[in-house]
Amino acid sequence: MEQLFYSTGQVARQLGITLATVRLLCENGVIAAETTPGGQWRVPASEVERLERDGLPPIPRPLPIESAPLAMNGTAQHHGPSESPPKPSAEVLSAEDLVAITRSLLEKRRIEREIEENEDWFRDRQHRQAEAEAAERQRTEAMQAEQRRLLWVQVWMQYALNSVPYDARREVEMEVHAAVQQALSVLQPSQPEAITRRLVDAAVHRALGPWTRKQEIERALKAGMNRLPWDIRCGSEYAPLKQRAWETAVAAVGKVREGASYNEMETVTVQAVQPMIREYQQQQACQRRVGRLYIFGATREEQEAAREAVRKALAALPIGAEPKQLEKVEEVAIAPYKAAVAARKEQARLESEKQAQRHAAAGKADLQLDHIARYLEDEYDGEYWEMRREADRLRPLIREALIEELLENSAMSADEIRVSIEDQIDDRV
Repeated sequence: MEQLFYSTGQVARQLGITLATVRLLCENGVIAAETTPGGQWRVPASEVERLERDGLPPIPRPLPIESAPLAMNGTAQHHGPSESPPKPSAEVLSAEDLVAITRSLLEKRRIEREIEENEDWFRDRQHRQAEAEAAERQRTEAMQAEQRRLLWVQVWMQYALNSVPYDARREVEMEVHAAVQQALSVLQPSQPEAITRRLVDAAVHRALGPWTRKQEIERALKAGMNRLPWDIRCGSEYAPLKQRAWETAVAAVGKVREGASYNEMETVTVQAVQPMIREYQQQQACQRRVGRLYIFGATREEQEAAREAVRKALAALPIGAEPKQLEKVEEVAIAPYKAAVAARKEQARLESEKQAQRHAAAGKADLQLDHIARYLEDEYDGEYWEMRREADRLRPLIREALIEELLENSAMSADEIRVSIEDQIDDRV
């Protein structure tokens, strides 16, 4: 059979003693009692029956002070030989203990607050110092990076000028300098040396061609670039593609046989830019797909993220991919965002149900909260206004506890709710 327990308030009413006396008996281990996970005392029903039958045991008290109490005029009171000072009651001892405990707690909290304030001050100072040091490091690193880049440009520029034959330097020095400067402007010092050297060498090579052949090469390159769509030739967003087309055409012309005619060089440049034209056409198809992409129920950020994911996925496809491949890649790219929208809808539905349950529990609890004042009217020994103030203090605390209890057990009856209210009042008062 399950063992039953009484709260300290119930034991006090059952035995006709004060709540402080019951707690003092429990704390000193004079009667059998247990504590709840919340730190509240509970007395077995069998122990209460024993106390009703055998009476209360004596309450342990501290040793009496030997000095006699002083009279009102400051002198010690003298009594007959057989008289002894009156012993303080259990209620007085309990009150004195509570006062001493309260003073100790207040002093402890004051010291803890002062320690925390000092630690906050030191932490704030350390944080400011760390921020200042980080800012100074960033400025130093930026200056060092700029200096490294200037040195890097100077090294490669000197490398380019050194690669120009001595006889041609005066004629092509300015062209070489401009070509290398342009090539380095789109690179970083961290770029692999092989790639940087290749681009610098190509710039120098273009600048060193004989003047007459240079004119023919430029005409051939222009003819090839004119085959590019208008967007590539004039649109700034296609500048990298145009640059690659130009570099590809230049490389193609550089591979023709020595003494090739202008028509041969023009044919080479036109063929060289064809991959960029096909790439442009595929980019247009991908952009149309990205532009008409829409996920129902997604936020603006999710729409943009989905478009970016589709854009990257389509860009990774090889040139000349079929429309079915584009469609399949698009579906794979937007699948996570569709799943996120579905999950958010499900979460919203669950949250709505949870709020509805909490609202219902709050309404059920509010119907019984007036029982706090009624219960205190029967149990409270102070003035009416003190009782009302205590009821107002307990109301929000008990309300939250009742709501949580009703969420766990929505089938609680009104009587069970009132019993829960009484138990909480007994534990908190």
